[in-house]
Formats: sequence, C-alpha cells, structure tokens
Amino acid sequence: MRKKSLDQLVKKYGKNEEFKIAYEERRFYLQIAHLIRDLREKAGFSQAEVAKKARVSQPMIARLENGDSRRTPTIDTVHRILAILGYQLVLEVKPAGAA
Repeated sequence: MRKKSLDQLVKKYGKNEEFKIAYEERRFYLQIAHLIRDLREKAGFSQAEVAKKARVSQPMIARLENGDSRRTPTIDTVHRILAILGYQLVLEVKPAGAA
C-alpha cells in the first residue's frame, strides 16, 4: 500500500464535505494542543504542575498537548488551564471561509 502525503489527500478529497469537516476538526485539536504546550513551556511549568493546579491528571495534559481527539477536554478545563498560564479563553465564531 502506497503512502500519501496530506497534500495529496487534501487535493483528492478536499471537495468531500465529510472529509473537510474531519480535517478541520483535527486541525482545531492540533491548534489547541500546540497553543497549550507552547504557553505552558513559555510559563516554565511542567505538565504535572499544570495538571495539579487545574485539578486534572498529568496524562490528560499530555493527551491534550498531543492533540488526542478521542478524549477531548471540556471548555471549562481548557479555560482553567489557560487561566493558570495567565491567559483567558475568547471564542470567536465566523462564517466558514471568512478571512
């Protein structure tokens, strides 16, 4: 079986509505993962320190930072983690495809 790059898959299935939704969902989880990890590292906290302050387990922080979408944290948990790191969660909703 030949492996395909992400670019090849997007080109092939990019017009498929189910693929687009799944792709954007995965991208969303990865954006949160990178944001939390980067902010935590910038603040100088370990995963264990953030977990203790947020009242969650260290493995949960690791899953969150890895973008594991199988066990998604609640918005409340993400809010608490960001607050611990000195940030606030602000949600924005805009039409799909808007710049």
